[in-house]
Amino acid sequence: MTDTAAQNRPLPRSYMPEEEKEGLSQNLIYICEAREAIKAGDEEAGWAWMTITKLPECAIYAMKNSLGEEFLKSKGFDI
Repeated sequence: MTDTAAQNRPLPRSYMPEEEKEGLSQNLIYICEAREAIKAGDEEAGWAWMTITKLPECAIYAMKNSLGEEFLKSKGFDI
């Protein structure tokens, strides 16, 4: 996944209150936003947040193996 592709997209709908974001890294905010979106039933926003998260290669590899590369591409991952 490349950062340049993520930078050109608008941010998905936010589900986290601003006060909960204080002191968190940008990447952790994205992960928490994805979790909160999914908890709220907004799977589309959850996946959109995940696509802009900097995930370790091992996590991307595991997602590819379990979900498939085409599925991840359909969700917006640039892999």
